[in-house]
Amino acid sequence: MPHAPMNPHLQSSADPSRSSEEIRQDFLQFFQAKGHEVVSSASLVPEGDGTLLFTNAGMNQFKDVFLGTGQRSYARAVDTQKCLRVSGKHNDLEEVGHDTYHHTFFEMLGNWSFGDYFKAEAIRWAWELLVERWGLAPDRLYATVHEGDDDFGLSADAEAYDLWLSETPLPEERVLYEPSKENFWMMGDTGPCGPCSELHVDLRPPEARQETPGRELVNVDHPQVMELWNLVFIQYNAQTDGSLEPLDDQHVDTGMGFERMVAVLQGKESTYDTDLFAPLLQAMADRSPREEIRGYDDLHIEDDDEHERVRTALRVVADHIRAIAFAISDGVMPSNEGRGYVIRRILRRAVRYGYQTLELEEPFLHRLVGPLIEKMGGPFDGLAEQQEFIEQAIRSEEESFLETLGTGIEFFERVVPHVADFQDTDGEASDRLLGALREDAQAMDLLEKAYVDTDDENDILHSFARTARGGTLPGQIAFLLHDTYGFPIDLTRLMARERDLDVDMEGYETLMDRQQERARAASDFAVDQSDVQAWQSVSQGEASVFVGYDQASVDDAEVRAVRVVETDEGQQYEVELSHTPFYAEAGGQVGDTGTLRFGDESVQVLDTQREGERIAHTVDTLPEPLDGPVEAVVDAERRAHIRAHHTATHLMHAVLRETLGEHVQQKGSLVAPDRLRFDFSHFDAVDEDTLRHIERRVNTVIQQNIPKQEARDVPIDEALDRGATALFDEQYGDRVRVITFDPDFSMELCGGTHVDATGEIGLFRFVSEGSVASGVRRVEAVAGTAALEHVESELETLARARRQFRSLHTSLPEAIAEVQEERDRLAGEVDQLRRGQLSDQLDAFIAENAASVDGITVVTGRLDRASMDDLQELGQQFRDKLGEGAVGVLGSVGEDGEKAYVVATVADDLVDDGALRAGDLVGTLGDRLGGGGGGRPSLASAGGRDPEALDTVLDGVPALVRDRLE
Repeated sequence: MPHAPMNPHLQSSADPSRSSEEIRQDFLQFFQAKGHEVVSSASLVPEGDGTLLFTNAGMNQFKDVFLGTGQRSYARAVDTQKCLRVSGKHNDLEEVGHDTYHHTFFEMLGNWSFGDYFKAEAIRWAWELLVERWGLAPDRLYATVHEGDDDFGLSADAEAYDLWLSETPLPEERVLYEPSKENFWMMGDTGPCGPCSELHVDLRPPEARQETPGRELVNVDHPQVMELWNLVFIQYNAQTDGSLEPLDDQHVDTGMGFERMVAVLQGKESTYDTDLFAPLLQAMADRSPREEIRGYDDLHIEDDDEHERVRTALRVVADHIRAIAFAISDGVMPSNEGRGYVIRRILRRAVRYGYQTLELEEPFLHRLVGPLIEKMGGPFDGLAEQQEFIEQAIRSEEESFLETLGTGIEFFERVVPHVADFQDTDGEASDRLLGALREDAQAMDLLEKAYVDTDDENDILHSFARTARGGTLPGQIAFLLHDTYGFPIDLTRLMARERDLDVDMEGYETLMDRQQERARAASDFAVDQSDVQAWQSVSQGEASVFVGYDQASVDDAEVRAVRVVETDEGQQYEVELSHTPFYAEAGGQVGDTGTLRFGDESVQVLDTQREGERIAHTVDTLPEPLDGPVEAVVDAERRAHIRAHHTATHLMHAVLRETLGEHVQQKGSLVAPDRLRFDFSHFDAVDEDTLRHIERRVNTVIQQNIPKQEARDVPIDEALDRGATALFDEQYGDRVRVITFDPDFSMELCGGTHVDATGEIGLFRFVSEGSVASGVRRVEAVAGTAALEHVESELETLARARRQFRSLHTSLPEAIAEVQEERDRLAGEVDQLRRGQLSDQLDAFIAENAASVDGITVVTGRLDRASMDDLQELGQQFRDKLGEGAVGVLGSVGEDGEKAYVVATVADDLVDDGALRAGDLVGTLGDRLGGGGGGRPSLASAGGRDPEALDTVLDGVPALVRDRLE
């Protein structure tokens, strides 16, 4: 691939041979030499921060230090941080690919001071690195400082202004005061904040710089006058009333866009022209079947618009594969909610560009993971360690979306021209267009699917026209693309924007809200808040102290509060105690049960849950009085079973990661007295041999009787530095409890109860393995007494089976295999006879049911007890028997009586003439059966949920053929 042109105005500093790896390492080493600790990038999933979907800035992992709730063992740090900006305030997704510098995933280089150095050093070192070490032309650099803000009661940051003049050779005309919008950084409405100082570079040619001074283009989004580095001086704490209080410690937080810096230092006009993207862009060009696409800068396409359309597609895919792969490596699987949905949207956006512009109709994104790892696997080794898993996850998503992408695009392309036609029309022209739309049978079929609230054709047409007149794609169309074809709304908006159309977002969101309301109404987990009454105070003092790690009972607890609750079982009560040994359900572990004794009266604790800061004990009765000491006794035997299952979960988690790979992350769990359930990220089914290996490994650890090591009140950063496993999406406090069974094997942050040594578990046994979602597997297992009972049950089943075959002289497995083989042989013979009987009916249909429609033979027939597979096989036979100039339709009702199926065949000569297509026919037939379908022009199938309509649908086939011919 030819090299992208260099920026001729940066020749003094630009060096295209200087790799991005060298630039990244140079930055880290520069600050390491100045006493900074080199810190690894945090995950793209912010740990313990529910306010962010993704890490979107370098400061995220140090947020607790700025808030004063955490600390580090170092006062200076330097890092490169993985960032993702695709939602909320920082959302660059719409710009990605359409310009040459926005990205979803990017790296943020930063240096940090926690109460150590401040403005002078930050400014001096920034200049030293950019100019003295990297050779940027000083006369192209501008610095900005905060101009002050009356609302904050702040004057201009004269200190920073003076430092730029004293610590660097910048003249006054290139140090600019800017407003708070540009030069005052806030974490949120409250919290740490402070003025910032930015460095900008002017990359324009000399004549342009003479015509318009660079100072006039700073912070106006000029593509060649761009921000390189932001130095934030955190020195205030914003209060709820809008005032600022000085912090006890002053901090420095800087952020440099790595991709932009690489472009500048390599002398490139665009970040996409750098070596960071070159391997991905070339890999995409190599995979495209379009011969004219030979490289990002080697496109043999004469049409300028098409040339740029292809370059845009290449940029989108190259950017998006980075975001997708890094997110999956950090545990974010594509899904329909939260972070997973964001990644699914990005992936589907990339697939659409590859499919529609680069003509890639087979999965291709997963094949880019290898080139990405070759480029970035060094500094981010999590990619290489999980390469196979990442590729599998991406391929699965691609295959799923490609199943509906083509049909969805066809739908879009069929309807959009009508929207464009109606744009800016009214009166007579609009009536004429309505008539044209009414005659477009395929478009009308699609509109009927989209406008589900009405079956009146006129209402559909006029509703469509009202929205389309403003150059807007109706919300009903956007919703159908989302709901039926899997198009994220931003993909539909992008496709509409390419046609200079808007999308009716209000209509779309109304339909989405309606769908979500239906889902909520159908949920089994709805809670009637009116049944929950308020807590009534009984005594004063600290509430809900858990002492159950060390005690299974207490005899001096006090009742703090009680309340009445209405449940499906009737009226119950919840009791809060001053301190309790009862574990409240959390982290997958079920709540304890046991007994509360009030004087001579005892009540059973049915469950224990957390209610905010309270630990609530659920009981059936409430004795009186409540003001005396309470004895609280946990059901020790049940607790012991739970402890065994919880520790077994930790051991199994460790072995799963050891066996399947580090990509295994917990996605959900249940720890009960009789079993454990564990969901984890993994794409392939875990086969029987692997399960047995994991089971044996866990039992080996159990037999080693490894003692539990428990550390409480550990600073979370210290725990993570030790190597403790933290769960994604789990909210942890600043101080945590760490449970270890051999530091080199199992160390997890956990608040649950555990055995004192692994030998107490006794035995571990898998019960089942299966899938619960795309990329998420589920295992169920038993431990201790439950495992022993399970094994005994299996042995009894085996003994009964042996007794059934006691007259045979072969082993039990061989005897069972012989019976299965005989069963399969007989089933095959029966199926062959059944299919033969069905096939015999085809000749009868041709003889008895043939009709002529404008010279075309149309034959229909209904078959009993035929599955969809049967119909498709028989459809091909039917087509062969009918020969040229014929259309055949076969129908059947499924064995359950709830679904109907049809298969349509069209002779080759009719397909070649363009007269008829089987796919068009079954589209209408499937719709009339309350469903849909599709297939090849010569053979297509459909299904629906209205079997009673089958006979009517088959009777209407000749008329349908006649309509299509007209």
